[in-house]
Amino acid sequence: MRRPACRYFCLALSMAASAGAMAQAPLAPAPAMAMAAFQRMQALCEADAGKAWGVDLCGPTLLADPATRRFVANMDGLETSLEREGAIFRGRLPDAVPVANTAVKWNGRTWTMLMLPLPQGEPALSILLMHEAWHRIQGQIGLAAAHADQEQLETEQGRLSLRLELRALAAAVAATDPDDRLRATRDALAFRAWRQARFPEARQAEDAMERHEGIAEYTGRLLSQDTAMSAHLADHLRKGDGVAAYARSFAYYTGPAYGVLLDSVSPGWREAWNRHDGLPAMLASALGLAVSAADAAFAENGARYGMDGIRAEEAARAIRQAAASAALRARLVDGPVLVAPVKGASFSFDPNRVTPLPPEGAAYATIRAATAWGVLEVEKDGLLSADWTRLSVQYAGAEAVADGLKGDGWSLALKPGWVLAPGARAGDWTIRAQD
Repeated sequence: MRRPACRYFCLALSMAASAGAMAQAPLAPAPAMAMAAFQRMQALCEADAGKAWGVDLCGPTLLADPATRRFVANMDGLETSLEREGAIFRGRLPDAVPVANTAVKWNGRTWTMLMLPLPQGEPALSILLMHEAWHRIQGQIGLAAAHADQEQLETEQGRLSLRLELRALAAAVAATDPDDRLRATRDALAFRAWRQARFPEARQAEDAMERHEGIAEYTGRLLSQDTAMSAHLADHLRKGDGVAAYARSFAYYTGPAYGVLLDSVSPGWREAWNRHDGLPAMLASALGLAVSAADAAFAENGARYGMDGIRAEEAARAIRQAAASAALRARLVDGPVLVAPVKGASFSFDPNRVTPLPPEGAAYATIRAATAWGVLEVEKDGLLSADWTRLSVQYAGAEAVADGLKGDGWSLALKPGWVLAPGARAGDWTIRAQD
């Protein structure tokens, strides 16, 4: 889940949850488990029969163990044959291919990749299967993958308005009375309009991520055959109200909510969609709503959703976050750093642990970049530039190892023909081809 700035845009949604599994005994992709997942995915696609997006979401799929990079696939590779075991195929992913919940081009195919362990229960398993299956076909339906920084969602005003929006969306999705649903929907749209009036560039950035991750999550829920989808989505939105960082994760909450609300008032919206308009704007148009961005309306509407309590929480968080951001800036901007060129690299990262550091970019608590020179694995803060061409880590204390370099919370594996070289700033280092 590609692709501008990252050839195969890889958002490792389950990376944080999988960290414990990675530290335990390696997972062995079991044929029975793999077949069950492949069969469930196929059943969901057959039930949809292309109605959602006009195409079959199912295709080449592999289940990968992040600890060993071993995988099980539902079909053979085109460029290099895989090891066949009955109806499945086995192999090991090269280091250049990220292990994540994503869509990835490799071995002559575009694959849906799912990272082990898979969710054990429903509807979580089916939502994940269809979410990632959609990423494989999104380019076919005119929704190219995107990444867009959301600096506004790290501010007090941005977080306050988003949390109010999430609460209103939860109320709208859960409502059984049409008037209650309409009022909550209007409130959600007003909270969003208030935020975007104060951050003029936010609308385009937020719409872009909702077209990418938001629509993927919407599709996962739409096709999951969850008989209690509205209740589960409302619970999902309530959980979103407690998320620590929204810069890369907000669309997993707002996207499915706006999609489901559009389904209720404009069932043919997917077929008529020009692929450019934002979901909230389409919803407001379908309902004929004129949405106010005024302070008075924001305060009046916000009172219904506990605005004073949120405001107090966000004021306290802002103090803590200012200190955390200053520490990250000292570590990744001001001090000596290793600056790795990553234009065109493949990435995997945890979208729930991203801290914008404008104008330099954003700090990712965990991130992995693989490209021509090798692999940079970061488990303790890396700064990805705003244009996704440079990944920086703290250089102080770095030590040479057999195949590269190891620092505080990161490791660099260099391929033959690549060396470290002094960077543009005294004390900095970078990577270049060997003379």
